[in-house]
Amino acid sequence: MAQETNSAKYSKATLDLINTTMIAPKKMKLIIMILSILSILGIIGIVLKILNGFEDKSAWGYYAATISFLLTTAAAAPMVAIAPTIAKADWVRPITRIASLFSVVGIVTALASIPLIFALPPLIVDETRRRSIWFEATNYSPHVWFALSIFGLTLCGLGLLYSSSIPDLAAMRDHGTGWRKKMGKSLSRGFIGTDSQWKSLQMRIGMMGTFYFLMLMFVNFLFSIDFALSLVAGWKDAIFPMYHAMTSLQSGIAICILAMFFARKYWGMENYIKVPQFWALSKLQLATTVLWFYFFYSAFIVFWYGRSASDQMVINLLIIGPYLPVFLGAFFLEFFVPWWILVWNRVRKSIPSLAVVACLVLIGVLLDRIRIFVISWSTYSNEVIHKKFVPEQDFPQFMYPSVADIIVFIGLVSLSTLIFILSTRILPLVSVWETHQSLLLTKVVKYVRTDVIAIGKPD
Repeated sequence: MAQETNSAKYSKATLDLINTTMIAPKKMKLIIMILSILSILGIIGIVLKILNGFEDKSAWGYYAATISFLLTTAAAAPMVAIAPTIAKADWVRPITRIASLFSVVGIVTALASIPLIFALPPLIVDETRRRSIWFEATNYSPHVWFALSIFGLTLCGLGLLYSSSIPDLAAMRDHGTGWRKKMGKSLSRGFIGTDSQWKSLQMRIGMMGTFYFLMLMFVNFLFSIDFALSLVAGWKDAIFPMYHAMTSLQSGIAICILAMFFARKYWGMENYIKVPQFWALSKLQLATTVLWFYFFYSAFIVFWYGRSASDQMVINLLIIGPYLPVFLGAFFLEFFVPWWILVWNRVRKSIPSLAVVACLVLIGVLLDRIRIFVISWSTYSNEVIHKKFVPEQDFPQFMYPSVADIIVFIGLVSLSTLIFILSTRILPLVSVWETHQSLLLTKVVKYVRTDVIAIGKPD
């Protein structure tokens, strides 16, 4: 009887989750149409920026901030699936697919970064090599290595998504209809669930997850240095690349929380994505929020006590300069407000409250990227780059985004959202096979006066 009950649970979960790819939420067609129009407008905006040329580097500041925003949100989201899975956490099973699906956004980020690579100045300017990490390297080393790394990150993300989806594709082969059934048959590679196939699957997921983590850190390292730090004369900061990578983890968690909220609200995932998933991610969100201040302060204290001309230049330019309101917005929305909200247990168990906190964090990250990259690209010029530091008279004035910048940002975010939504028409938002594993390994038992979940460890 227990076996029949478990079999019924597995069958119900399989059909429920596969049906989510066939039954779209209300007004989905309207949303897809609006996102498609905004995406086309964003592509037109990119074309217009390319036609205006690459000579004026300040015109590419907001574009660089947009690429950084996509890189530090969607690209970091799969880490929510990778890190807890390596730690063998059971709570993460219902949300690994949502986190992994953000890998498809890497296609948008990689392709959109191509114009920015062309806009990046070469290492040798006016027959003099500018300061960078590429000592004695060829003139276009930053361009080549970043292009290889960003496309490598995208391939690793897609490989991780595909590897973790093979059992679900096999489920579509057996339970789906129409083109989904044919797709599952061709992509599941004959998966029937033998011991050797499961071992091979776990090995591939572990390998692709490890490669993705390494590539993510490497891409953050290159982007933060080549597209920001090295463009400002006199800005020397060994902590900034790690700050950029850490804030990507913070925003990756935030965008996953937001996606989980919409999955429950519009995809009917209440029975699978529950409060424990939000509770666990809220603690990680709180930890990365505190780490934001730690890394910022670790870098700031060096400049504050160094008091050299270049140190004072960094503080005056990046913090208390014309972009002070933007910095304050980032400080409060990335650290102070989320920290003050998330310290309360009641808030960490409230799904709507966590969705609001996630939105605040994402806005704060965007403001932080605007502060860093708009300043860096506005400060750069062939006359200033070879100086020891940027003189105060050469500080850029506050630069508002142009119409093209706004269109490009909205267009790229819309295109990323569109690709994510379309991918849910192919793969279920919650992994079928991981749901089966959770049903197999968990059991509600009585403990003193309450019911708790006992979790079995298979290895």
